[in-house]
Amino acid sequence: MFFWKNRNKKHFTVRFPEESREVCTNPGRGWYHIYTFTLDKREKDGLLYQPYWDDETLVLVRFDIGAFRGMSLSEEALEYADEILKCFHSRGKEIILRVLYDTQGKGMEREPTLFSIVLTHMRQLGAVVRAYESDILITQGLFIGNWGEMHGSKFLDQEYIRKLYAAWRKAIGPDIRIALRKPSFCRMAVTNENDKAVPGVFDDAIFGSENHMGTFGVKRRADSAWTEDWCIADEIGYMQETCGQIPFGGEVLSGQNPAAKEMLRALCDLRVSYLNSIHEEQVLNRWKQMEYGEWGSFYQYIGAHLGYRFVAGSAVFYTDRIEVEIANTGFSNICDKTELALVRENEDGTEEVYQADYDLRMLAGQETVKIVFLLSGLQDEKKDRYFLKLTRCRGNVAIRFANEGGEERLYLR
Repeated sequence: MFFWKNRNKKHFTVRFPEESREVCTNPGRGWYHIYTFTLDKREKDGLLYQPYWDDETLVLVRFDIGAFRGMSLSEEALEYADEILKCFHSRGKEIILRVLYDTQGKGMEREPTLFSIVLTHMRQLGAVVRAYESDILITQGLFIGNWGEMHGSKFLDQEYIRKLYAAWRKAIGPDIRIALRKPSFCRMAVTNENDKAVPGVFDDAIFGSENHMGTFGVKRRADSAWTEDWCIADEIGYMQETCGQIPFGGEVLSGQNPAAKEMLRALCDLRVSYLNSIHEEQVLNRWKQMEYGEWGSFYQYIGAHLGYRFVAGSAVFYTDRIEVEIANTGFSNICDKTELALVRENEDGTEEVYQADYDLRMLAGQETVKIVFLLSGLQDEKKDRYFLKLTRCRGNVAIRFANEGGEERLYLR
């Protein structure tokens, strides 16, 4: 719809459709299911019959390598790992990857006795994982502990964590992101407080207790050592400051039951981008039964707002520029470099592309920004058409706006 102002000055405003009340399927955010594969038991045909949940863009893939706790990974195991990643690539899924020795809560029994074996496994799997760099949203953990979650392990002191993180970083290269179980582990993993290559955090106990079952501590940062656990408020500040460009997510538990408003504020403060869609069933069922206005259920609302959610508000045309208002109504900023472009379709069929001079990774959840596109020759009587498009640079993937009827192109006029 067009609202004209001072037409003699070639100046008018376009207001985009309202935000949709539906989930906007986009990469790098949303619900996920878990797929566990035991690498010593190759089941190639089994990959054909997985329930791939077409409405989900994410998967959590777990490689169980517990059978190799006393030896190097076999060539067959490495080939199987490659086949699994290739399969999810062909399905268009983005992968959260966790390598582990234990799936029964018996990390001490299942992980290698020799620390050197863990490092060897990292080197071996690194080459496989690196080949699918554009498909990996993040890797979780450093192989050790119960369920690969970095608790219940003999390799959890600072020196071990530092060596494990360095080895896995070297194995998978500089660009695949790594998340650890607690912010304090992130501080242990780097060599000094000013190190910029800090890992992110995953949290499989969201709402499980006040400190998320030990993900966070109870003491204030000012009263704690650098590598100790801090209270949740200080840890959130630390994460936003140091690893705000790394997706945060995990699983919800039933220990706490805050009011809806408090829960949404917590999800936004944590910048939650992804959640397990089947665990914990008690919590998720409660969300599904909670009515939430035009969104239907509270579960529907949360699913729609995991990660980023871009909504265009208005575009003001001047003779030398177009100013576009963009809101992020999601819980988190987008964590990948993303290009926002204004495209002019000329009458002769050619296109002119104007790139926004703004890093969308800086637009936090629940915030709005005005972006200026400088251009010349804007004529309101011409029949040129304009549209916005978003492209995630990693993998060159299109991102949809969450406006009603929004597609890969959002037309201004």
